[in-house]
Amino acid sequence: MVFVIVPAVSDGSVWGNPVPTVVALCVLIVFFAYVLWKLPIHRLADLVIDWGDHLVVRKRWTQEIISLSNVAGAEVSSGLGIHRIRIRLRKLSSLGQQIEFLPQASLWSSLSRVQQVASDLTERGDRTNGK
Repeated sequence: MVFVIVPAVSDGSVWGNPVPTVVALCVLIVFFAYVLWKLPIHRLADLVIDWGDHLVVRKRWTQEIISLSNVAGAEVSSGLGIHRIRIRLRKLSSLGQQIEFLPQASLWSSLSRVQQVASDLTERGDRTNGK
């Protein structure tokens, strides 16, 4: 945005003909909004705490307790070197059919440890559901 505004302001063309500058700024804003929307950041849960028999999940202003019997499975997805855990639920919750979150920071560099956490959640969910 600086590369659009500064040249136009410095030579005074923004005041004489503001349309090209405004159009360029609008295109940049739309592009940045699209990129931010496509990033999975807004889908991530803010907090997930494992209490053994249930998970406490908070996303924005909604907090819910999810029983492990409601966990259908957990898998790891990676993008740009960042590993996320996605939990699929058996029943729809107020947070949706799946919950996606980042594991604790000490696990970020180890894909195998993140996969171990996900498989542990899946096994415990199957066990409490009677499988």
